[in-house]
Amino acid sequence: MRAPVLAPLLGALASLASLASLASSARAQQVPDLGPYLIAERAAEVALARSAAPRAVSDSATVLVLTRTGFVEAVRGSNGFTCLVVRSFSGDVNDPDVVKDPGFWNPRVRAPHCFNPPAARTVLPAMLTHATWVLSGTSPAAAAERTRRAYATGEFAPPAPGAMAYMLSPQQHIVDANPHWLPHLMLYFDRSFRAATWGAGDGGAPVIDASAGDPDFPVLTLLVPVRRWSDGSMATPASSH
Repeated sequence: MRAPVLAPLLGALASLASLASLASSARAQQVPDLGPYLIAERAAEVALARSAAPRAVSDSATVLVLTRTGFVEAVRGSNGFTCLVVRSFSGDVNDPDVVKDPGFWNPRVRAPHCFNPPAARTVLPAMLTHATWVLSGTSPAAAAERTRRAYATGEFAPPAPGAMAYMLSPQQHIVDANPHWLPHLMLYFDRSFRAATWGAGDGGAPVIDASAGDPDFPVLTLLVPVRRWSDGSMATPASSH
């Protein structure tokens, strides 16, 4: 992996690695217990993360896993992609599914993502840093506001052209009401791009505006459902209910 691609990700990982030192004893009770979110076998979490994308992509990707001090690199890849299992506390506090109890702190959520090189350079570091803030005791609402400021000041880079992520894992658990939903691609843009350019709509549209609930958020996320999971199996109609 080229150094310019890896540097922002390593910086975000360094922040996560210092999670324990960031949480002072004065606010220790505010720091969540990560135990329920951990996967006991590292190899199992690596496999789950890689299931986000076709093997031709994920077999050569960098893989991150969650530990009690945050996400760490478990496998160094060679193709610029980065895969990890996103947990509920990385969700948007304005997402209707996230705000439902226990949405933001739902330990059942397992959302494998595999970010392509442009997204690994730009979208992922912001996501990891946001997780650091939340896990060190910052309230979800305060972390969301801090994220907005970071984009406004340039601390977080806008999504690079072509930024996207695979979410094709047949083992994904996104929300309790519909754990698997559908395999889909996630496309990331800054707000100069308009969802209407693609005719994006609600959950029944071919292209879904995942940012509709928070139209002022600095990153526009569009979802494109696809027909097959990463293992090649067909997504059944029941998956869309």
